[in-house]
Amino acid sequence: MSGDVRDDSVRIGSSELLLSCMIALVTMLLVSPSLTTAIVKPRLYDGSINDIGRYAMTFDAYEHISENSDSVVIALGSSKMREAFDGVLIKELSSSESDFYNLAYGLEHPYIRVIEIGSIIELVPEIVIFEVGPNTFSELSTPLPEWAQMMMAQLIALCGADCSLHLDTIIEPEDLAILPETHLERMEVLASYFPDAIEYTLEYEFDLDEPYPCLGDEPNVRCVPLPTSSAYDNYLRHPPKLPNILAMIKETGTLINSYGQPYNISLEYYYGEHLDRYINRTYHNPEGVLNKNQIAFEYMIDILVDAGIQVVLLGLPYNPVLIDRLAPGQWEYYNSSVINYSQIEGVTVLDMMWDSGWEEEDFSDRTHMSEQGERKLAELLVEPLDHLLGVN
Repeated sequence: MSGDVRDDSVRIGSSELLLSCMIALVTMLLVSPSLTTAIVKPRLYDGSINDIGRYAMTFDAYEHISENSDSVVIALGSSKMREAFDGVLIKELSSSESDFYNLAYGLEHPYIRVIEIGSIIELVPEIVIFEVGPNTFSELSTPLPEWAQMMMAQLIALCGADCSLHLDTIIEPEDLAILPETHLERMEVLASYFPDAIEYTLEYEFDLDEPYPCLGDEPNVRCVPLPTSSAYDNYLRHPPKLPNILAMIKETGTLINSYGQPYNISLEYYYGEHLDRYINRTYHNPEGVLNKNQIAFEYMIDILVDAGIQVVLLGLPYNPVLIDRLAPGQWEYYNSSVINYSQIEGVTVLDMMWDSGWEEEDFSDRTHMSEQGERKLAELLVEPLDHLLGVN
């Protein structure tokens, strides 16, 4: 009996200590927001406590762009857009005075991106380019899955009170209930990162470990340079690319796993059983009904058009090997939706999904563009973008 009481006392004491520490962290963040900038944000940016640093960068990016460019075109979407849109090259090819920025990030869903819409409108871009594809209409459960909840909570915490209007308008009540709403709740989200951020910061400071490289010959796509870095502006225009998986398989018959170890894989397997599973994943297919992703997507289109901002919907192509493996009608919901969007005044649809000019070499894997594809896309985009910008 006495042992049980002692164990209970230890558990209660530990819980109280944890609660006290959390309260102290939240209090420190409330009193000194600079702690977030100095300790938490660098570790979010470099991917130490974040799956991808780009999940934390967008609000700083909008602020940076507004301070450094008078005429802006921004591209939004998933990792497909991140790998496809070279804002530096498009700037070189364009006859306009506009600057072109790539703010896409992996696993983007319109329901998540809608958190940023207020900041996008405040930026007053000339054009907003949205990736549109089967993933635009993919299923997202209610309540949110844990990974989506974490992404959205982080964005809301970094955005602050400016997000509340659009959240109340478009986010479902069941999801709002598990997302931070008040200033205190947003600070609690940031405080939850603090212990890991401190731990990684000390490890890096004392050379016990190294963060993912943001710069150099082989920058890691997980890492984002801080806004204070001289490389930040160029990064926002043209982020580092993923490795060319197809080239690696064809040249060596191997890939590198998440632990940095090579493993054997044949092209036949990559394009065979592996591809069959890939094209049937939820994220790569429309749900086929009007869902929360589509509602959020159309909300962003409508609110931008109402604000006098031109919207371009860019249907990015896929590796033709993948396209050839789709079942008849598998992406028909995408086709019908794009036709409907093309009728909206203020919206320009550039649907390259089914264009026959795309080759396997234009892709680094089944989905993402290689450097060759990236250049081809830039050359195809310049003329219609310049036309919308009024320079040809």
